[in-house]
Amino acid sequence: MDKQSKTAADLEQIVKVRMGTGDFDVIVQRGPDAGWHAIVQAHQPGEAHHLQLMADAIVTELCQHYDLSD
Repeated sequence: MDKQSKTAADLEQIVKVRMGTGDFDVIVQRGPDAGWHAIVQAHQPGEAHHLQLMADAIVTELCQHYDLSD
């Protein structure tokens, strides 16, 4: 199965929508393992760890379908 190429902004939006509403930002960067990963910047420090775990689970699934374009 061929993967679709998406920009970082597109992937950030997909991850954020899948995570739901909240006071956080998502940044997509190239990563050595799956090709790209997401970093969550939570505006409420107590939520940072939980939100990052959620983003990591979503990215694991999305990396099977999308590549980060240049």
